[in-house]
Amino acid sequence: MKIALCPPVSEALRKQVLKTAPGSEVVMYPLDEAAAEMADVEIIFGMFNAEMIRAAKNLKWVQTTSAGMDMFMKLPEVQEGDFRLCNASGIHAIQVAEHAWALTTALFRGLHVFLRHQKERKWSGATMEDLHGATAGIIGFGGIGREFAKRAQASEMRILAVDVQGGEKPDYVEALWGIDRLDDLLKESDLVFLACPWTPETNKLINARTLGLMKKRAFLVNTARGPIVDEAALAEALKSEVIAGAGLDVFEKEPLPEDSPLWDLDNAIITTHAAGGSHYRPQRTVDFFCENLKRYIAGEPLFNEMDRELGYPKLETRVK
Repeated sequence: MKIALCPPVSEALRKQVLKTAPGSEVVMYPLDEAAAEMADVEIIFGMFNAEMIRAAKNLKWVQTTSAGMDMFMKLPEVQEGDFRLCNASGIHAIQVAEHAWALTTALFRGLHVFLRHQKERKWSGATMEDLHGATAGIIGFGGIGREFAKRAQASEMRILAVDVQGGEKPDYVEALWGIDRLDDLLKESDLVFLACPWTPETNKLINARTLGLMKKRAFLVNTARGPIVDEAALAEALKSEVIAGAGLDVFEKEPLPEDSPLWDLDNAIITTHAAGGSHYRPQRTVDFFCENLKRYIAGEPLFNEMDRELGYPKLETRVK
């Protein structure tokens, strides 16, 4: 069995994979050189492209290190491919939720305003809101949404959530509704957090109409995918103070173009698709791969196996 790690990881992590699958051949290739080496590869871990899939005639399974699969699911080689595909949904949940919570706290306590004043050497205040008692509305209640809810619960926020697949509701979450109750969530929330995948159904889910349902003092935080939000409508809503502010880590086009109006808005906090970043990310992803590799070898169901029609894993396969 030949396993390709693309891009390369540390030698210690390569040996961890080899220890999990004794007797296998574990090789590492840069992504731009990998296609030429794929002919006899059975498993790909990491990232991939269409050229690699076409060249991998013996391919049985791909384990990505990405939670969002929107880029990959558009490829005909993926939609028509006769191989298993798993994502990393839930593996980066802690890091992303921490980043989203940092954006939330900054917005509520006006930290972005104070930072601007600091640069201006200006001793001045900012509008500040209480997290305690405020309502957090979470759109998408998978791993990231649930980790975010834990942090909101610690601040004694009221928590509402919607999810297309439902799932078990923790006691500290007041309601877990279907996506048909989205409008109700938007109307009641002081903070709307996006943690859903980008699919045809969620494309521009947040638009002029749905932004208009939100409270004037509400905030939007997005660490999911940029196209879930109609960026032009959001910029106008922020400029016109339809909502109070936004914390944004993802955008319709990345890098965010220099001429985007979002750069100039005082009530927007921008980070650079960095929410999943962590010193521990390589180890966590390899740990998860090795756990799934054991299951693959044993002929057991894989965690986070993608449903190609849905564009994400079904609830019963997701990492708990």
